[in-house]
Amino acid sequence: MQSRKKTPELYRSFSFYLLLFMVALIICIVGILTVNAYLNTKDNFDREYRSLETQTENNVVEAVRLTDRATSIVDNSLNEQMRSGLTAVNSEYERVDGDPARMDLAGIKARLGTGFDIYIIDENGVIIETTYSPELGQDFKNVPYFFSYLTKIRESDGFFPDRVVHEFLGRGTYRKYAYMPTADHRYVLELGLEGPSFDEANAQLDDHKNIRNIVMANPYVEEFITFNTLGYRSDNNTPPAEPVKSYLNEVIQTRTNLKIVDTANSRTTHFLYIDLKDDQYGSDPSRIMMITYNTRLIEDQLTRLLLYHLLVATTAIIIGCVIAFFLSRRMTAPIQKIVADVNSIAQGDLNHRIGETRNSEFVVLEQGINSMVDSLKAAFQKAKDDEIFQQEMINQLPVAIFIKRADDGKYVFWNRASEQLFRIPAARVIGKTDADLFPADVVEDIHKENLEIFLSRSDVRNKIITSKKYGGGIIHMIIVPVFDSTGTPQYVLGISEDVSHQNINLKMDLLFSITRRDILDNLSVIMSHLERAQLLNSRDEMQRFFTKTIGSVESIRNQLSSMRALQELGIISPKWQRVGQAFSDAVHLLPEHTAQIRSEVNGWDIYADPLLPRVFYSLLENSLRNGQAGRSEISLTARLENNDLLLLYQDTGYRVPREDKENIFDIANDSGTIQGLFLIRELLGFTGITIRETGERDTGVRFEIRVPAGKFRFNAQ
Repeated sequence: MQSRKKTPELYRSFSFYLLLFMVALIICIVGILTVNAYLNTKDNFDREYRSLETQTENNVVEAVRLTDRATSIVDNSLNEQMRSGLTAVNSEYERVDGDPARMDLAGIKARLGTGFDIYIIDENGVIIETTYSPELGQDFKNVPYFFSYLTKIRESDGFFPDRVVHEFLGRGTYRKYAYMPTADHRYVLELGLEGPSFDEANAQLDDHKNIRNIVMANPYVEEFITFNTLGYRSDNNTPPAEPVKSYLNEVIQTRTNLKIVDTANSRTTHFLYIDLKDDQYGSDPSRIMMITYNTRLIEDQLTRLLLYHLLVATTAIIIGCVIAFFLSRRMTAPIQKIVADVNSIAQGDLNHRIGETRNSEFVVLEQGINSMVDSLKAAFQKAKDDEIFQQEMINQLPVAIFIKRADDGKYVFWNRASEQLFRIPAARVIGKTDADLFPADVVEDIHKENLEIFLSRSDVRNKIITSKKYGGGIIHMIIVPVFDSTGTPQYVLGISEDVSHQNINLKMDLLFSITRRDILDNLSVIMSHLERAQLLNSRDEMQRFFTKTIGSVESIRNQLSSMRALQELGIISPKWQRVGQAFSDAVHLLPEHTAQIRSEVNGWDIYADPLLPRVFYSLLENSLRNGQAGRSEISLTARLENNDLLLLYQDTGYRVPREDKENIFDIANDSGTIQGLFLIRELLGFTGITIRETGERDTGVRFEIRVPAGKFRFNAQ
């Protein structure tokens, strides 16, 4: 009942789970749609960003290349003019016999016209003479590829035009350069020409306004800067700061593009290497375009989109939950009605019917439950009838049957035979425990016994009980544990029967068997003596005959007297007996013998059957029958062993083969040379005493009689 009361707290209703399922389904659907929309939009943004990035960079490269081709046309148109100028410079070099210091460079410059400047470069790549003082002393070894180009020119012959490029030093203006080696190959003559046309033409190559129109068409471009192959800005000929300078050096050395990602600031910088190098010229007009993209715009748009989708999703979930709530209530209303009807039936009202609903899905359920209730009514009635029949049948059994619960020990069944056997009415037993019915020592034994059978699980306990309360009778009781399908103890079943008459018959059979056998044995001795007496002649021989005959007759008289005494005292109930006295009484029943018999059991009492002397007599009688004359040494000793009292009966006159040590106690063995041991074991077993034969080959027979704790005591008196 307690578990049912906790059910509402432990379990939710069907409508709750239905609502929960519907809400979860709505959340999953809205969540999937929201995530899918977000990912698709993000993917579109990414594709648009990459497309614009590729388009912008391709357009910039093509624009720069187109401008470079236009500038090349202007360069080529000035080559002949530059050749004439270098020829005049070379003539001046030959006039002064190859001494640059004596050359009239200013005069030649004046003759050549405005915009020309003259440079004399030695074999070390250093400008040693020039009309353009800012570049005096310029060392071209700092530009390895250009120094190699100058060395090649110096070692060759002819005219070598160059491109319009930035000057290394000075104002950084654009100049058209051309070179010619001296005839002695000691110097390289260089002629430079500047003019507004060069600035205008090359400005187009680096025109920020022109490139801005291309670059700024991309909304993600934050900044762009153009650099030349010397690492200077094309617009003002100044070097950049770190780390841009290091990135430029890497791009110039590898002549490849470079991408730098700044995740923290949502920026990506591309260094585009636009290769404009022409192998026939020494100068390299290539450009490095640094374009910085800012992706924060994409992130901001994605954030706004995510917030929008979350708002829409939240609204959809709220609306869906409201709809799901009312829909689940409507769907579960018939179920709740059926549950209410089932609860009424579950409380025992089998006449209650499941009410009709308008839902076709529940019609089958209603009919099924109503059919089940009808079947239950019939089954309950049949079970009730069967229970009445079984109880009445058990009540009529001649054996006592009782049942008690395993958890609290209360009796739930006590038939009429139990009332008669134990003399306690069922009304006083049902609902009571052992503690309410029996003394404390008996309750303790019962509790211990029940615990043992439940631990062993398959054990069925047989026991014999006696009590003055039950008329001094002997009761055979069987205790059976009952478990449920899970192996949990449920009940203790007891079956009891009064076996006093069977016990009396058994003991009388034993007594008559032993007495009859002993009388027959003594009569056989007397007959033997009588046959031999016919051959006797002397008085002494006749006297010995009478003595032996009188001994056999006395033994017969003792046997009959002992049997009569046992009949008068009663042989039903066990009692406390002196072991030494019982053994001495058994010795007195023996006929004349020559065996040596001793006893060391004085002071020990045991709780045993009244026929205990006959038990010892049977052991002694077997010793006399099977032992060798004059060699038997019989002893009875006692010692404590493992809380038990061990009585040891030993005889050196004969032995029992190993294969027969248990067979001698069988009932079928009673006709052999060793007799009466089956009945002995049964008599001792009435009070829990056991007997077994453990003798060795060289020591003779050895019977161990083990008396359990509580069935022996030591009395020094």
